[in-house]
Amino acid sequence: MENQLVQIATSQGIWAVLSVFLIFYILKAQEKREENYQKMIFELTEELKIISEINDHVKNIIPKD
Repeated sequence: MENQLVQIATSQGIWAVLSVFLIFYILKAQEKREENYQKMIFELTEELKIISEINDHVKNIIPKD
């Protein structure tokens, strides 16, 4: 599919080629960014679990009056 788009773009001129290249570049960058976001969300979720456990332990140590 990518090859077909490149062939069509080359027949339309340099601006079409540059536009197609830019689209592919943006898509690749978005994929990488999305992977980083998912990794960060996973790490933050794990940290939140630890904080929640600490909160539970503190509640058990300090009884409510």
